[in-house]
Amino acid sequence: MKLLKVTIITLSVFLGGLYSQTYAQDVEFKRSGNWEFLYEMDGVNFYYNVVECHDEANSYHREYIHLKLENTNDYDVVAEWDVIMYYNGKCLNCDEKLTQEHHRSVTVPANSSVEGECMTFGDKTLRIFSRLLNYNDPTSTLTKFELINRTISKIK
Repeated sequence: MKLLKVTIITLSVFLGGLYSQTYAQDVEFKRSGNWEFLYEMDGVNFYYNVVECHDEANSYHREYIHLKLENTNDYDVVAEWDVIMYYNGKCLNCDEKLTQEHHRSVTVPANSSVEGECMTFGDKTLRIFSRLLNYNDPTSTLTKFELINRTISKIK
């Protein structure tokens, strides 16, 4: 009986680990220069693209993950999510470190899309900081990100 319990527990842990690896919603992203598909949820497609942003006047040289949301519905929606970021493999804002600062919300008009932009200041909703391009500091390089708690709401 004891051996059966140990076998069941071992099998449960193994299958649970296999399931979480197979269906994880995190992204170890590609720097392809193209829009890469992430998810589809309730008629909204999520994409990302790694982009270099240069502001010569202010000497800002940064790499960002730009997000693009494409609404394939015939009505406007509000998309919301929280961003989890890993720098050099370590989670910056997991669990209790997840704050309102990491929450994003954007309106996407019917049959259209919205996407991140290179701006020094302004709205950061559709971008995630990846790294500084004019410094060689591997500990401050984004290695993975997750968009969690995603919701899509129809605007009435």
